Amino acid sequence: MPPSTQSTHALLQIQGLAIAAGDVPLQTNLHLDLAPGELLAITGPSGCGKTTLLRTVTALQPALAGTIRLQGRTPEEWGWAAFRRKATLVTQRPTLLDLTVEENLRRPFHYRTAATPYPEQRARDLMEELAVGADRLTQAARTLSIGQQQRVCLIRALLMDPPVLCLDEPTSALDPDAVGLVERLIRRLAQDDGLAALVVTHDPRLAAEWCTRQFLMPRAEATV
Repeated sequence: MPPSTQSTHALLQIQGLAIAAGDVPLQTNLHLDLAPGELLAITGPSGCGKTTLLRTVTALQPALAGTIRLQGRTPEEWGWAAFRRKATLVTQRPTLLDLTVEENLRRPFHYRTAATPYPEQRARDLMEELAVGADRLTQAARTLSIGQQQRVCLIRALLMDPPVLCLDEPTSALDPDAVGLVERLIRRLAQDDGLAALVVTHDPRLAAEWCTRQFLMPRAEATV
């Protein structure tokens, strides 16, 4: 095992992480530090474990080995629900219930683990900023285009104000104008609020121009 690269300034710290898809090992010894405001692109061919890595980092899938710490605490120390609110996954395929847009946005705030009330005005502001439109809050989520649904899922995650976002192909269903809106929003939040993100992408331009660093998978052992 290489020497620890943990930094006292790291927001997310991963040490000795091993992940697999079934019986196929994908990563055997990953060491990664993510500082506030950093946007790390995760690139590589399909099937190399990029999404599995995001699911493991957000405690939706168990690791074979290693530790994950967010702000110095493991998922067990945070509590699983609280941890997932702080390291939040936005999946490539939109995951919305058969409810209105606003009901979907409010859903995470219904649980007892929610630390804050639903930020209604911020939801409206983000709907406008990402060109979905606040007037669509009362619309059935299923009537939106896939690109609009993808942006609603991003808004839902941002409303929880997580310090770390895990974004799986966040612009895959977006037209060029919408891509620009999402990029500008995430970069502004990184610069102004210290938001950090792991960004899975097949877009070399996004990886080079949007993100501050890149990690190319598959690599059995890596220090990032």
